[in-house]
Amino acid sequence: MAVKRYCNLSFLPSEIIESEILPRLPVKSVSRFKSVCKSWNLLISNNPDFIKSHLDLNPNKDSLLVMTSERKKYEETRDESLFQGSTAMIGSVNGLVCFYNWHHEFEGIEFVIWNPATKQCLANIPLLPSRFEEREHDGLIEDCFGFGFDSVPNDFKVMYVITIEDQPLVGDIYSCKQRCWKKITPSNFLFRGYVPPLALQVVLRGSPYWLNVQPNGKNSRLTVIWFDVQNEIFWLLPEIGSIDQKQDAVIMNFEDSIAVMVYNRKVLLTEPVDVYVFNERCDVWRKMSIGPVIGKELTIYRYGEHLFQCFKNGDTLFMSFKRELCSVNLQTHAIKSMGKEPKSCHIVCCCAYSESLVSLEGMKDFKEKEDTIGVLFLNKA
Repeated sequence: MAVKRYCNLSFLPSEIIESEILPRLPVKSVSRFKSVCKSWNLLISNNPDFIKSHLDLNPNKDSLLVMTSERKKYEETRDESLFQGSTAMIGSVNGLVCFYNWHHEFEGIEFVIWNPATKQCLANIPLLPSRFEEREHDGLIEDCFGFGFDSVPNDFKVMYVITIEDQPLVGDIYSCKQRCWKKITPSNFLFRGYVPPLALQVVLRGSPYWLNVQPNGKNSRLTVIWFDVQNEIFWLLPEIGSIDQKQDAVIMNFEDSIAVMVYNRKVLLTEPVDVYVFNERCDVWRKMSIGPVIGKELTIYRYGEHLFQCFKNGDTLFMSFKRELCSVNLQTHAIKSMGKEPKSCHIVCCCAYSESLVSLEGMKDFKEKEDTIGVLFLNKA
């Protein structure tokens, strides 16, 4: 007769459970323990040290959030969704994902901050008028959106900036803690070039970075714009180099450093990929060539974007010729399929995502359906 064995958790000190066990559970699991007792409810919901510890230790912190063009039609969701109009993803910080909705009915922009893990949304951010009336200029003009985190006051910030060639940057910044918009003082450098349309920011230690393309005849010079979230100042990093019309460039977080990958889309995977990694201590770009990943045949999808984003270990997401999302380790050349969901072949953009318990004042429960927004969550494993 089998002997049943039970583990009595009462023998474990409460400090061990609260500091070593609970922070390592996925959000869905740890949220269930709110109902065990009042002290655990307060710990999981409101203790900033526990929430930070969970963000650092939880097993689902190395994921990619992919946004696709496959989403329910606006007419089908207008009564039930916060994501209406022309929705685009700005980026993700500490488990919070920021979107903007561009309504066709009026020249205004609506911002939404969503925690997919806890199913909470902040949707009462004041509408921000678009700046079409300020665009009487012949140069390159682009909208630039950002989302960052200032760890000193524990404040998340949303940025909306107009980039105008040969003029200082102008824009607005929203403080989730102060709950108001304010104008950004023109930055301390003259802006050259433009941020590619629909380019997604990369966030490193709470600060957003954007790729900056500067046309120069048949070539284009590359550099990166960095926004100091704490001091609310834009900086231009040293120039990377030049690319020609056959080459593409994409900014990524490569093993916890800002990196720009340059490649020829027609021969990607059969030719080396140039990776420029920024060394913050020396304020210089370090170049390395990786690859070729495959030396025999072309397996990359010929149209649209190719390299999208990196997992934290450096594995890079790309689209195969069968329109299948795959990841490739640029060091070992190992390729792994990320699944064959039909809507994954309509990828628009993606960003690094870490599941978290982080919440903002004013957030409300909102069980948004993922197919309403058109998002996929990809795990490294």
